[in-house]
Amino acid sequence: MKNKAKVWILDDEGLTHDKEFEVYREHNIEYKVTTKTNFDKDLEEFGVNTDAVVAQVGFPCDANLISRLENCKAVFTFGMGFNHVDLEAAAKKGIYVCNMPDYCVQEVSDHTIALSLTLLRKLFSYNKNVKEGIWNPTDTQPIYRLSNTVIGLFGFGQIAREVVKRFIPFGVKIIAHDKYVEEAIFEGYGVTSVDFDTLLQQSNLLSLHVPLTDETRNILNYEKMKSLPKGAIIVNTCRGGIIQEEDLVKLLKEKHLSGAGLDVLTIEPPNKENELLSIEETIITPHAAYFSIEAEEELQTRTAQNVVRVVNGEKPKHIVNNI
Repeated sequence: MKNKAKVWILDDEGLTHDKEFEVYREHNIEYKVTTKTNFDKDLEEFGVNTDAVVAQVGFPCDANLISRLENCKAVFTFGMGFNHVDLEAAAKKGIYVCNMPDYCVQEVSDHTIALSLTLLRKLFSYNKNVKEGIWNPTDTQPIYRLSNTVIGLFGFGQIAREVVKRFIPFGVKIIAHDKYVEEAIFEGYGVTSVDFDTLLQQSNLLSLHVPLTDETRNILNYEKMKSLPKGAIIVNTCRGGIIQEEDLVKLLKEKHLSGAGLDVLTIEPPNKENELLSIEETIITPHAAYFSIEAEEELQTRTAQNVVRVVNGEKPKHIVNNI
């Protein structure tokens, strides 16, 4: 009798997997959920011989772990990000690494707009003042007309393009930088393509939409962010490591930047000592831009379906390590 196929789920955040489990049971696939607490034990008893790994974004799948996977055909990241997986080590063993790039495009673009408008209109400051007994519509100046605002997008993939659609009705000017996107794509969305330095020099609000790579890691340092117009705002719903956080703190304290909306941080959850937590001009959400009931269910179902493909000897979708 043929042994059951196995999928090993690495999750240290207690995410929901009910829809996934339904698919695995339907296809007679054995599954186990492992946290960092019971990782070593489960690796020996289950992971070594698993057919596939599903890894929560943030659960490290380094070369050491990958070297122990004797039967694994693919590692699936439970979301868009894949910087927690050693792509080279997986490729050397012939293991596919796959993400789920488009399950939460609507949610992340909506979250980006929500953070942007909240900061541009200074809603948190107004709310705080009113609750403290201050009824003054002009004490949060300056607030500028949205139609006079330049929105800059660093990266112009699926989410950035959805952000454009949501911003257009406000009459803003939109510029973007992405050297991997053809000029015709920008033109099709009514967006002006600019180089990186021009993007920084002209953006009243800079929104980040790039993956975390060696090229983008810490790319926004003090010098780069200082070149933004005085009073500019930064919104980050992609990856925390793009921004040098200490430099962001400095520029907010110096009042060169007027605010930052951050759904992601370099260390998550953040240390209590992280100064961004105590600065009034920041709005921080807990890496939640992806979330809605519909997005969560879609992520589970489509990830499980990709696992089934591999178990059945088919090539999976959304391969990111080029094998």
